[in-house]
Amino acid sequence: MTGKIKLYIGLLVLGLVLIGSGLWLLFNSAPTIDIPEGSPVITANASYIMRGEFNLLSIYEDGSIIYAEEKNLRMPTRENPPTRIWKTGQLQEEELNSLIGLFKSREFGDLDERNKFPGVPVEGGGLGMGDMDYAVSVNYGDLHKTVYASHYITPDHGMTYPGMPYPLNEIYRKLKDIAVNSTAEIARESIKASLLWK
Repeated sequence: MTGKIKLYIGLLVLGLVLIGSGLWLLFNSAPTIDIPEGSPVITANASYIMRGEFNLLSIYEDGSIIYAEEKNLRMPTRENPPTRIWKTGQLQEEELNSLIGLFKSREFGDLDERNKFPGVPVEGGGLGMGDMDYAVSVNYGDLHKTVYASHYITPDHGMTYPGMPYPLNEIYRKLKDIAVNSTAEIARESIKASLLWK
């Protein structure tokens, strides 16, 4: 085979690889999320270790909501691969003001920065704990505070955490309600993870 034919075959193979890569990127590109200008005024993130879930909620001064939810992180399978779901929404001005009011309250100002569930005694010894780690931050005007909570137990699969100190439990409930009921899914993507199911 002459050098020219080898060169042409090599260029043809390279072209097919580049075209294939371009098509893969076209159909598997990361979603485009319109993020508002500036920093969020409220952020909340929760990780549930045993469930293998993580979520992040951001609310901006204009009421824009961006919510990302990751699932199947702990024990992914072919049927249930790690997935990230993107949702967006919009709060009305009065809804955002009502929410900010909780952060401006004296009770929120008095909250310890770190809060940990003390546990409940279990039969046979030891303490029962939850698997959630939660952090909520406010960055609005002169108000700048982050509060952490960990290991609280929920009676209703994560919709509320009544054992948390007030108003952290109410903030959690309201933000969870916003994430569930005030957003709509705009994109879904696979998360690259080690193939534990090989």
